[in-house]
Amino acid sequence: MEGGTAIEVENLTKNYGDFTAISDINLTVKKGEFMGLVGPNGAGKSTTLKAITGLLKPTSGTIRISGVDIKDHRHAMENVGCVIETPEPYPSFTPGEILEYIGRMYGMDKREISIRARDVLEEVKMWDWRNKPISGFSKGMRQRVVLAQALLPNPEIIILDEPTSGLDPRGMVETRRVLQNLKTKDRTLLISTHILSEVSELCGSVTMIRDGKVVASGDVAELVHRSAKSGITLTVGTLKPVSEESVAGISGLEGVKGVEHKGENTIVIEFAGTPEQQALVTKAVFETGAGILSMNERGATLESMYMELTEEGQ
Repeated sequence: MEGGTAIEVENLTKNYGDFTAISDINLTVKKGEFMGLVGPNGAGKSTTLKAITGLLKPTSGTIRISGVDIKDHRHAMENVGCVIETPEPYPSFTPGEILEYIGRMYGMDKREISIRARDVLEEVKMWDWRNKPISGFSKGMRQRVVLAQALLPNPEIIILDEPTSGLDPRGMVETRRVLQNLKTKDRTLLISTHILSEVSELCGSVTMIRDGKVVASGDVAELVHRSAKSGITLTVGTLKPVSEESVAGISGLEGVKGVEHKGENTIVIEFAGTPEQQALVTKAVFETGAGILSMNERGATLESMYMELTEEGQ
């Protein structure tokens, strides 16, 4: 895919009577980008994805897929594969049969269906069960069949709602590998999930929503870096104990939230400030004369930023 925008959502709102499920949602997914959509239960993630994929009509707002307004063009979704709220595949079908059925709906010929069905079933580790009735499958196996359906037409844009929900640890790892492999094929992914490590592992960008509204959106690393409350933790190991006078001096520097001893020769500095202020803190540590053996920096995480931005009562 060439550069450009895959998904554009502007001022998306959905009301159910007096209840507003989502309000003025804005997000942009660039072509080739992997974006995670995260938020607490009831935040509006599934409602947003249903609106984007045309499964529900929004109250207001604009949605474009590859620049095409989905309200005006019935072909806007032709190059999109999606799984919303884990639909149940027909239990009496086998994976091979259901993919043949889906392929015919997409207008694929028999040879193309056969090739793509094998490719996607091998990708989701379901090839060995291709001729087994789905009724005998576990929930995780059924979800992998549904993922295979979404991947069957080789879409450029993939939209998934909680794709690893209900999978055992091995199934989760295998599904993430499938999604990681899509990066090598220059695909675009919009994925909702409750598993923040999944976003950190898969996605370059994230949109967080709370109470139906966007509270943060952008590059994962940049958002975490700008999370002032989360800050960073500097753990300093020293040859000699750091004096209380030195600790007090470091505590008074701009950006320092707190300093405490952790053992005789270790101090922990909680910091939330600018890079320039951090440089002065580092200088002050070296000037204590305690003999620095180690200095480890632990930055803010997506999890800490999520807890900060979705905290109740904010």
